[in-house]
Amino acid sequence: KFQATLRKAESVGNGSVMLRIETQDTVDYEPGHVLALEIQADDSSEDDIDQKTSDDAQANGGWMRGPYTVSRSTDKSLDILIKLVGLKSKRFASAEPGTALQFGGKFKVPILEGISAETTERVVLVSTGVGVGPCIGAIEKALELDDSFPPIDLIASYRTEEEVVYKNELDELQKLHKEKFSWKTIITSEQGRLSSDSNVEELSDTAFEAGIENTHYHLIGNGQMVSEFKAGLEKAGVPEDKVTLEMYFNHKAEMDTEAVERIAAAVMEPATALL
Repeated sequence: KFQATLRKAESVGNGSVMLRIETQDTVDYEPGHVLALEIQADDSSEDDIDQKTSDDAQANGGWMRGPYTVSRSTDKSLDILIKLVGLKSKRFASAEPGTALQFGGKFKVPILEGISAETTERVVLVSTGVGVGPCIGAIEKALELDDSFPPIDLIASYRTEEEVVYKNELDELQKLHKEKFSWKTIITSEQGRLSSDSNVEELSDTAFEAGIENTHYHLIGNGQMVSEFKAGLEKAGVPEDKVTLEMYFNHKAEMDTEAVERIAAAVMEPATALL
């Protein structure tokens, strides 16, 4: 395990906090890697810890732990975007600068590593909620590669406008790299689900031309969204190696077959128009 300290827990959207972590060790993580992040249980909140978390903390020397996805990284630091959904995440979010942390493990393939730049002409990142965190880190790294990485569309879905993360920063990236990056948000409380008729059209609303066979999709966030989009892309004929994904929660949600059909049709429509 690597020893670390919390430099800052920064609120970046309603219910979303970016943990900025520093370590004296030299580490090698990329956006999209998953690690086990740990923090000591707070005595003042012991009564509120659920039994599973309490038992795990006791077995781990008093450290609460959970899997989190890296948003940004250097050899001495990590940024991890978390959603406030329970005691563990609230403990991280309320921790003071300088609080001791520890982390270890390295799981999942990083976002950029999972994309074959040589055979891809367009990348589409589709996220819900804090799934946008690793996407932002991957976008920043990709734009540093200049012309060696294909252009990227980001479609970021949130429940409310107040939850949108890093809007100004993404707007600035889009302004500076208009030939390489474009992004848009879907606010589901106003516009409906990401898979609704009007919203799925965003999959093909792009300035970056590419066919089905050379567009790569990365899906990250709500398990139902990921499952439905994966099935829809498959139905549309997107090659299996052009779809990568990470589910955060809701893994067992039942897919909406009509949503799958809408997604497939939206992806296939531009290709059909070219025939």
